[in-house]
Amino acid sequence: MAKKKGKPKTEPKAKSKAVKEAETFEPSAKEESLPQNILLMGEHTQANKEIYIFQKTYKEIRQFTKNKTEIESGGILVGDAIEKFGKTNIMIRGFIEAKHSEGTPTTLKFTHETWKYVHTMIDKLYPDMKIVGWIHTHPSFGIFLSEYDKFIQGNFFNDKNQIAYVVDPIQKTEGFFFWKNEEIERCKGFYIFDDIDATIDISPEEEESRKEQPAPLLPRSGAKDWQIWILYASVAVLLLLDVLLFAQCRMLRAQQETLKQNFSFLLSQQPYSYYQLQSGSDAETDTISEGTSEPTPGASFSAPDTDTTSQTNGTEPSVSLQTSPSDQTNHE
Repeated sequence: MAKKKGKPKTEPKAKSKAVKEAETFEPSAKEESLPQNILLMGEHTQANKEIYIFQKTYKEIRQFTKNKTEIESGGILVGDAIEKFGKTNIMIRGFIEAKHSEGTPTTLKFTHETWKYVHTMIDKLYPDMKIVGWIHTHPSFGIFLSEYDKFIQGNFFNDKNQIAYVVDPIQKTEGFFFWKNEEIERCKGFYIFDDIDATIDISPEEEESRKEQPAPLLPRSGAKDWQIWILYASVAVLLLLDVLLFAQCRMLRAQQETLKQNFSFLLSQQPYSYYQLQSGSDAETDTISEGTSEPTPGASFSAPDTDTTSQTNGTEPSVSLQTSPSDQTNHE
């Protein structure tokens, strides 16, 4: 009868997909030095984190995103982290394409098949590395994280040392984002690194074309294309209305100036007309005064009798002057 042996030692089983996605990503505990052969892209960061990407991986991603100009595409970044000089240095050493993903011009979705393929490739190509972040394209939209992107970052890459890498293959711009105080923020710059005896070959044209780009004025959301076009059309209509209102205001202002000039002209002519009117009234008054004699006190005038006989004979009507009795007595 065979002897009973102790419990045989077995190799640790590969972690399931759910366990791998939930595990935390901590910096390496072993003593490692930072790469010495580096090239700065962008500006030095003042945060407590730095991002390094291996030159081969950087060029692989650049080649992968080169023709992705219609819909979003992406992949997974693998590597590790090194604690050095009071900073967490995130080292990107590999890239895995997110196959079986579902992309649109404005969104990218990692399916169950995508995660299955990613973990298979990690076990095969990068067994000693962990997921340090993800990369996706923004065709012609610029470098930023939409609300949908932030949702992915917060649900699938929420470890404090996991990052997001965005590339615009049309505008030829790129940028990294990392966690800071539980908020995802833009990183001002990053480093391309390689072995000490290797040459980091980034042409001046390529380096200039991939310079840091500010966030666009019209941030992208997870909306469909037609919603974006509606937004653009609305902006165009508002600009047209603004131009029309400006032209209308100018026309009204010109009319106001014309009315003001006419009113000023009328006011300047009014004193002269009034003087002429007063002069004419005074002249008429003087004429009337000169043609009227002062009547004799106590005398009365009787209207002429215009009888028919006198008018018929052509004789002039007679006027009689009568005096009062007191005048007669004085006369006698």
